[in-house]
Order: sequence, then C-alpha cells, then structure tokens
Amino acid sequence: MAIDELHDNIHPKMVKFLVDLFHNSETNPKNAQLIFTTHETSILNQEDFRRDQIWFCEKDASQASKLYPLTDFSPRKGRENLEANYLAGRYGALPYLKKFVQPDGRGGDD
Repeated sequence: MAIDELHDNIHPKMVKFLVDLFHNSETNPKNAQLIFTTHETSILNQEDFRRDQIWFCEKDASQASKLYPLTDFSPRKGRENLEANYLAGRYGALPYLKKFVQPDGRGGDD
C-alpha cells in the first residue's frame, strides 16, 4: 500500500496503529508492505522502524529527486536522536530556503 503524506488528516496514534498492523505477522501474514511519505519528523523513531526502512528524498539544483536510506549515515541504533539529527541537517533532505526572503528582508537560512 502506498500513501502520500500519511500524517495529513490522520491522528498520530492512528498512524502508529496502521504501521503496527503492517509490522505484525498475525495481522499481516503475507508480509504486505506500507510505503508512505511524510513531513512529520516525529516518525523518525527507531522503536517503530528499522534503520533500513527510513529513506530520505532530496532535490538537487535542477529539481531532480534523489532517494537515499538512513543507513548511508551509519546511525547507532538506540543511541542517536534521529529527529534532532535530521532537523540539524545531518541527513540532508532539508528544504533549500536561501532563495526565499523573509518579511524583514533576511534570507530563509539567515
């Protein structure tokens, strides 16, 4: 099953419930896969996902999308705050804001 922007219009507890259904061999005996996109960074939780199940999408200067897995960064299981590291830019895939100007005239990344 593929869902674009899973967290839009769905409560976070429902998202966890849905993910858990796919991870459970009793409710998912044929190993169906759930593939989804989200901008919700709190989902970066190693308790819910293996590191190889988390992928990032980043656009280059020509707006071509590049996909790459979290495992490219060798995070230490259970020892890193994935959400904080992502928001700090460690894994890339952050929006490029320099071209936008804020109301006070500063650039987006200033």
